[in-house]
Amino acid sequence: MFRNGRGGVRHALPMAVASALMLLLIAANPLMGVNIQGNDRTSLVTTGVEILADQGMWPLSLLVGALVLAAPFARIMAVIAVLQRLHDGRPPARVRETARLFAWAEKLRPWAMLDVFLLGLLVGYSRLKGFANAEFLAGGLALGGFVLAGTLMDLALDSRRVWQAIDHVPPSDAPAPRRWIACTVCQRVHGCDHGPAPDRCTRCHSRLHPREPNSLERTAALVSAGAVLYIPANLLPVMTVVNFGQGAPSTILSGVHELAEAGLWPLALLVFVASVAVPVLKLAGLGWFLLAARRRSAARLHARTRLYRIIDSIGRWSNIDVFMIAILTALVQFGAVASVRADPGAIAFAGVVVLTMIASHIFDPRVMWDRAEEGAPDAAQNEQAGMMRHG
Repeated sequence: MFRNGRGGVRHALPMAVASALMLLLIAANPLMGVNIQGNDRTSLVTTGVEILADQGMWPLSLLVGALVLAAPFARIMAVIAVLQRLHDGRPPARVRETARLFAWAEKLRPWAMLDVFLLGLLVGYSRLKGFANAEFLAGGLALGGFVLAGTLMDLALDSRRVWQAIDHVPPSDAPAPRRWIACTVCQRVHGCDHGPAPDRCTRCHSRLHPREPNSLERTAALVSAGAVLYIPANLLPVMTVVNFGQGAPSTILSGVHELAEAGLWPLALLVFVASVAVPVLKLAGLGWFLLAARRRSAARLHARTRLYRIIDSIGRWSNIDVFMIAILTALVQFGAVASVRADPGAIAFAGVVVLTMIASHIFDPRVMWDRAEEGAPDAAQNEQAGMMRHG
């Protein structure tokens, strides 16, 4: 059920502009500075991307650049363009173009991860305090401002009201059709009693499908690949920290142990939940959904649907460790004194996060309900046959 939230276009636009200004400050100023034995070093948001590429970890470099730089910038610019066109309260002159732009902004929302990057920065800061003097600089403060402004923008940005402002469809006096198909992007419902269903949404031009094509098969392939990568992601080291010639490769669990030994229990718990518990929950949960759908099970359908929504919303936060590695490799490059290097386990772990995020987006939870309805007659017949046998 929908409820109109507080705010609207007039409230969201100032926050979107403030977010864009914060992005400029983040790009132009260093996030953090570190001092080790009189040696100083600062890091821009792009420094970690460059260092990872120099270390030969180009898949990780491309991923961090896309999630921290490209996606947030593209989404904020798209939102500003859409809200500016709707600012005067009238439908935009170019409805189709505005709708497509907002559709892309909505698709980019889960992939714009500067809020997750901020938590990675805080975890990296805590790891540095053990052997270096670290401080937040102007870019780090701007990052906090961006997350605050972006959160206020999303709270005011009621997507349903924006879609209605772009292209509102008045009620029709025509008889209601018996067949419907809904756009999964803008939520417009299309009646298709007469003739074949339309291929694309009449508002945002996204592809229309009664159900996500081959949802179970594609999800199963992605979950299987994620499960395979999860083993090296936990067994292989994700980074190597060298301090005055001493150091050893570190896995995800050993990093959690180091935070706990340093007395940073809240951060240790945060990293454990985000980097260990959440990936397991995503893989196990999606595996459960697939198995139940194939068996046409009607058990706990509501619980499965709620769990799916949780999995789909929290999966992005597993990237905290990936961003922390990018931050530490950018800051701690002091030769023989101290250095941090990313290791292959980080690529495997990033692969798990990305694959499970894509899997949760591709999985169509309505299929579970469809399969349960298909299996209901068989279940009723089996129950009736059992009663006759024992009657």
